[in-house]
Order: sequence, then C-alpha cells, then structure tokens
Amino acid sequence: MVAMTEPRLHAVTEPPADAVPNTLTEWAGQSVPAGHVVEAGYVPIHDVICLATAQHQLYPAEVERVYRRQLELGDSQGWPPPTGYWRSDGRFVLTDGRNRYTAALMLGVQHLLVAWLRPPAPE
Repeated sequence: MVAMTEPRLHAVTEPPADAVPNTLTEWAGQSVPAGHVVEAGYVPIHDVICLATAQHQLYPAEVERVYRRQLELGDSQGWPPPTGYWRSDGRFVLTDGRNRYTAALMLGVQHLLVAWLRPPAPE
C-alpha cells in the first residue's frame, strides 16, 4: 500500500470566470483556432473527468513511458499538458492526455497541469 503524501504541486486554479462550459469539446491542443487564447493551470486531479470511448484506448506501454518521464520530472510536470474543457459543474473534462492523467493517478499526483481554450472576446 502506498502512503498518501502532501500534494507536490500547490498552485490550483478554479474554473476561470470567462470559461465557457462545453466550448470546443473536441479541442485536443494540436492547433488553436483564430482569436482563441490557450490558458493553463493546475486542477485537483479528482476534479478531472477522463472520458473513455471505444476509439480511445489506453496503451500500457505508453502509460509506462509517461509514468517514467513523470518520475524523472519530479515535482514538475511536462509541457504541453493534457487538454480539455470546463464542464458546467466546475470539473475539467480531458479531450487529450489520458495516458498522462493515468500515470499521474498512479504516482499519487494531487494536481494535474491542464490547458483549455478561452474564446475570443466579443466585439
């Protein structure tokens, strides 16, 4: 049994006031639509929703690779972070980064660095 320790990362964000729930739910961080801004912050790992569908499988070898990389990083987290969007209940839904999320859970990480899009300001 692994003993739980104090969170290694202490910076935590709540859903930003201008976060639009369910906006660009398919965004996976590979390109940024014109006018949008990428924001990033730490989210309590238990407030992250990891959706799993038949098309999105976890690969044990990939999870192990990410796990080992996170061990090397220590208290830091890698860039680019997993991506997703804020749900209306204030939880973060991953659209990309399931392997990193799983590895973080396995390591007992308390806060996960994630990124989301902020839509353009209305004109």
